[in-house]
Amino acid sequence: MKRYRGQLVLALMVAGFAGHALWDRYRATTGDLESRRRNVWRAFHRERVDRVEITHTSGRYELVRRAQSWSVRSGTVVRPADAVEIERVLSEIEGAEASRSLGTLDNDARRRFGLDHAHTTVVVHEGPEVTARFSLGGAVEREDKVYIEASAREGGRDEARAGVVLGRSFGELFDRMATAYRDRAVADIDPSRLDQITVTHEARRITMARTGGVWRLTEPSLGRASRGAVEAMTSQLRELRAERVIADDADATVLQRYGLEPPTTRVELRRGAIEPVVLRLGEPCPGHDGEVIATREGTGTVVCFSRSFVDALRVPPEGLRDDHVLAARTDEVSRVRVSGGAPGGAELVLERAGVSWNATPRGLAVDPEALESWLTTLHDLSAAQRIDGDARAAHGIGPASRTLTVEREGVDGSERIVIGTADATGFYVSRDDEPVVLRFAPSAAETLVVDSLRFRPRALLHDTEEDLRALLIDVGTMHEEIVRSVGGFRLSRPLASSADPALVTDLGRQLAALEVERWVGLARLPEHGLATPQARVVARFEGRGVPTDGGVDASVAPVRTYALTIGASASGGGNYAALDDGPGVFVMPRSFVELITQSHLDRSAALVSREGLTRLVLRLSAPVRTVTLLRDGDRWRTESGAPADADRVDALLGTISAMGAPRAFAYGPPGPEMGFAVPTVVLEASYSGDAGASAVRVVVGARYGSGEGAGYYLRRDGLDATLAWPESVIDALRGFSP
Repeated sequence: MKRYRGQLVLALMVAGFAGHALWDRYRATTGDLESRRRNVWRAFHRERVDRVEITHTSGRYELVRRAQSWSVRSGTVVRPADAVEIERVLSEIEGAEASRSLGTLDNDARRRFGLDHAHTTVVVHEGPEVTARFSLGGAVEREDKVYIEASAREGGRDEARAGVVLGRSFGELFDRMATAYRDRAVADIDPSRLDQITVTHEARRITMARTGGVWRLTEPSLGRASRGAVEAMTSQLRELRAERVIADDADATVLQRYGLEPPTTRVELRRGAIEPVVLRLGEPCPGHDGEVIATREGTGTVVCFSRSFVDALRVPPEGLRDDHVLAARTDEVSRVRVSGGAPGGAELVLERAGVSWNATPRGLAVDPEALESWLTTLHDLSAAQRIDGDARAAHGIGPASRTLTVEREGVDGSERIVIGTADATGFYVSRDDEPVVLRFAPSAAETLVVDSLRFRPRALLHDTEEDLRALLIDVGTMHEEIVRSVGGFRLSRPLASSADPALVTDLGRQLAALEVERWVGLARLPEHGLATPQARVVARFEGRGVPTDGGVDASVAPVRTYALTIGASASGGGNYAALDDGPGVFVMPRSFVELITQSHLDRSAALVSREGLTRLVLRLSAPVRTVTLLRDGDRWRTESGAPADADRVDALLGTISAMGAPRAFAYGPPGPEMGFAVPTVVLEASYSGDAGASAVRVVVGARYGSGEGAGYYLRRDGLDATLAWPESVIDALRGFSP
């Protein structure tokens, strides 16, 4: 015996430690109890719970954990439980805090609180221990709460029962049938691997099949199906879950009661030779207006789906039809092939390479932003009309037609767009050899008829604005010549005056680094309006320039001249434009066109200087009055000799000497609509100085515009041009009182 004493002592120690560990596992520590002092069930440990018994008016069932998964057991039937619902159960018990405690309840109290015949009783097990037991009573009058009789609160022992008041939501969580805890997963279908979808709704049947990554309506035969509508229909199929389970083991009688035998809608989802998933959809879900009853064939389980999911399945054929020219989205496109897109009619191939694109024939420069912008426009292009029947030949669609072929990353097959002809009503296209012809607006030709030029880099010129020496600008009948002088830019035509430094500098900067908004194509077409241009600007640069990088970019020639023609307005905004001796036609943004087409007269010509001012006369109409101010040393007085308010005069002079013209309208005599025959204001300013006496006369005509764009026409003696003053300046003149 002595021989084995050591081994016996060690075995007893191991057994003692194991027993202590087992005891500790199911006993709450003093620290646990203290930290849970306010909780109803202070001995409860959610991670140790392995069984929850629920006795409900609908029957008795259990929530049982095996390893990491939970099941619902009703009699001998065991089904998977919903993990979310189990977490809600454990969380509610763990965090339950009583609104008030009622102590031990006698029979009379239990009867008053609806606990003598409780409709639900819950017992929570942690191995051999019961760590929570409670019964649900009635609702608390005028409170959103419920009576509970709870036990098993201290140290894991089934303590004496006591009444507490908890929130109504706690009671509602447990006052439910076993199906409320059932796993709501109905199917797990990868939408990207589906081959066919058939929806039978009442007497209507729709079948869609996928080939080459594109869905097509085969019954009825309507051609390509809308990708957005198909995705709305299939997006929830991955991990498809019901809102709730309302019955298990449903027979034909139960299915008929719920409108599932026969169903209102039947949906069959096929993938290859695998057994299809079939959903039946029936009546609205009782008590839940936003849900519809459903079942998956072969399961016997009746559930409720969200109405949004069901409505997407019940779309009529016309709602599934796709009238867009391209289904692929920009970020999915991996390859584009354009027939006749390269010089000489050769095929143009564009392939994505990371964030850039490569082109064949080799050597063609591709601007990724321009290409992807075109793809986005192509994807968004929708037909104005479908011409049913095989009308392809009648609209120039045949084997020799120009085509666009678009391939998607990771998707077999491709989309093929066949380009037809145009007539007075539209531009015609067919997809993937469908007999249906799509009619687009004539402007769609700009998107669909492309060549290699369309994707070249948008930067056209690379010069330096410091080398700008002269500008010749023709806009209708306005002809301006602007030259750089020592003091800045000056107009030499149609009159000699200062040019506006901000406008000319901005124009020179944009011309030096000319960047198109988008390329249109190689050929100049009548609709581009370049034969009768809206504007034309010729810019002369002199100096060393910047190094060339090919094309029509600036060279190191001492004198460089660029001539830009602005044509008609382009669909999608901006104006068509072309550079003399440059490639093709492009679109310039509207803001750049406005910078060219306005007068470049110096806006400061509208200013009335306060330096050296000795006399100021305001002649105002409506009502008619004249205000005269005379300088008397450092002060101002009226013509009658009365002193003028210094602050008012200072504010007035500050306004007319600082507020330049927001616009310059035209050179030459004003039109009658400008209202100078009966002026709104006439301002006369007299000056004295070293150069002698001088005078300035400004005449303000009629009001133009409205809102923030309103102003008044203005002319200044000696300047044969019409400018403007903001409405705020005229208000200051009219409201002035010395």
